[in-house]
Amino acid sequence: MVPRLEFKDEGSESVGWFIEKSLQLHKAPKLDGLIVEIGPHCPFDVDVGKWVENAVNRDVEDLDFKLLWTAEPTRFPKCLYTCDTLVYLTLSNQILVDVSSPASLPSLLYLSLHYVVYKDDGSLVRLLSSSPILKWLSVHRHENDNLKTFTVKVSSLESFYYDDNWLKNEVEDNEIDEVEVDAVEDNEVDEVVDNEVEVDEDDDLNGSLVIDSPALKNLQLYEVWDYCLIENMSFLDEAFINNVPNPDDKFLRSLSSVIHLYLYLTKSMVAITYPRSSSLFHVVACCNAIKFSRLIELHFHPDDLVDWLMPLIFLLQNSPQLKTLTIDNNFEGLPLSWNQPVSIPGCLLSHLEIFRWGDYGGREDEKQLMTYILANSKCLKTVEISLLATCNLEDIQEELESMPRVSTSSQLLISTKMDWRFND
Repeated sequence: MVPRLEFKDEGSESVGWFIEKSLQLHKAPKLDGLIVEIGPHCPFDVDVGKWVENAVNRDVEDLDFKLLWTAEPTRFPKCLYTCDTLVYLTLSNQILVDVSSPASLPSLLYLSLHYVVYKDDGSLVRLLSSSPILKWLSVHRHENDNLKTFTVKVSSLESFYYDDNWLKNEVEDNEIDEVEVDAVEDNEVDEVVDNEVEVDEDDDLNGSLVIDSPALKNLQLYEVWDYCLIENMSFLDEAFINNVPNPDDKFLRSLSSVIHLYLYLTKSMVAITYPRSSSLFHVVACCNAIKFSRLIELHFHPDDLVDWLMPLIFLLQNSPQLKTLTIDNNFEGLPLSWNQPVSIPGCLLSHLEIFRWGDYGGREDEKQLMTYILANSKCLKTVEISLLATCNLEDIQEELESMPRVSTSSQLLISTKMDWRFND
């Protein structure tokens, strides 16, 4: 049997010696996998690079190193980046990704880069370009990882997960003032001159995330405080956009081919500035202009500082095939502005089958939207409402049951404990 070796440091200072001896005792010419987790008490003089070299020389397929010690980031041997048998590679924490010379990872399918440091932009570029069949990439950014621009240009990539959550406590929620839109005609957005939103283009808090992967099918973005530029993404099936505070028109248009969309609607997304060419004239305009022709599932999660009814209506109007709609809002958020749409979204008339609402509290603006959807969704099969635990449950339930539903065969389910998974 081809050995697979796993070592996890439980606080022993002799863990390095133990791993060294274990590798010497295993004489098999081929190693299926080497998984190593080093804790903070491991001595700094341990030669982890030697272990990597040992595994590469034995045609390892799965290499996973997590260095949690307090030593400076460790540079791995060059042979790692020319290993032709490596299929799975995970590098985590105190590791310096230094790809200074030509690299070749012809078998690599799965790559995870979690809180590592990069020697320079070129190291990342060379690492990714050396992986011609890479299908899956997971990235957690480090606060000081030496990269200003994180570029993912991989023609074979199908799934990409990205998170730079370390910034979330450093950015104020009120950086962008609220902008009110007084009047919205059907399929039009008026230009707003008086309520300009100023952006300091010299502010270097944010870097750039650039994605150019035409085969991408699954995109998951969490806490992306960087400016995000997406190109060549016409085959996207699923997008999970958890928090992208600084999107632009092109970013949102790149999602137009998506089939399943989880959208966390941020405050900056509904800001409008003038002129239209400005980077912040986007979501209200784009939700109105972008056609989501393939979208069948929308999980809509607005920030509690957002007046989100108008953007949602625009999304519905431009998603003619939508079958499942989930609203996950915060009852304690801003009062919402309801304006009866001039025309009924086509998805309500001919496609919507499942409607879900989480933390419904029976507020007047919520009731107006609920009444509208139930009264116009002709194909509705299931309505699932998760009530806010602090509301008057009996009164809200009675109110919901009394609302007219054009689809008389639809089933109404009401609870306080419903939980839905996106694209389940």
